[in-house]
Amino acid sequence: MLLGGGGLAAVKLWPDATAAGPTPTSALTVSSAPTSAAAPSPAASSARPTPTSTPDSEAAEAALVGCQFKVRAADKVLEQARTGVLHWATHVQAQTDANSSKITVTAMKGKFTKTRLAGPADQKRYADALSAYSKLDGSCNSVKGADSATDDALADCKDRAEDQKPVLAAAANGMKDWRTHLAAMQRSKEGHVDDAQGVWIAAWRAAPPHINAYKKAAKDFEDAPSC
Repeated sequence: MLLGGGGLAAVKLWPDATAAGPTPTSALTVSSAPTSAAAPSPAASSARPTPTSTPDSEAAEAALVGCQFKVRAADKVLEQARTGVLHWATHVQAQTDANSSKITVTAMKGKFTKTRLAGPADQKRYADALSAYSKLDGSCNSVKGADSATDDALADCKDRAEDQKPVLAAAANGMKDWRTHLAAMQRSKEGHVDDAQGVWIAAWRAAPPHINAYKKAAKDFEDAPSC
């Protein structure tokens, strides 16, 4: 239905993803008499490859692995947040488009229903990814003994981790707004909200700054180095 006063279209909020090839042969002189296998000489026995790694280089490699796990776990959080904030933005935009007669009230209700039904799963996937990320303590700081390739990889990962921070913060705000609205719809269904339309319109008006901040942060993050 249409709201009076501001001409806002709204509805009562109900909560309704190397193989070796043949070895060249050379002419060999072979004795016809059988011979027994000779024991390897002490010199031959000692001629074994010596390890090239050092405790420091092994620690650097381990540090890189821990760093990559942490950064990639943050990427997973951002992946789940992207889906959730998109659904929230679509939910909000449906009201905006109905107000300006770009879509019908029926179309608005359809968008409300589709995104609302996706909301709880959005929140669970995001919360699970965030929990997994928070349990990791990898660091991307430079490590003593790292070779140039490992040191460069750590530096790239550290840059990506820094670039993730504003997106993670913006995503947290958007997902919190979505979570709050989902909870309000549930309370409305249970009869605990006296003015469901008023609660929704207040949430709709407050939503754009967080949604727009997330979109900008996500766009800026597209240039982040890989890890």
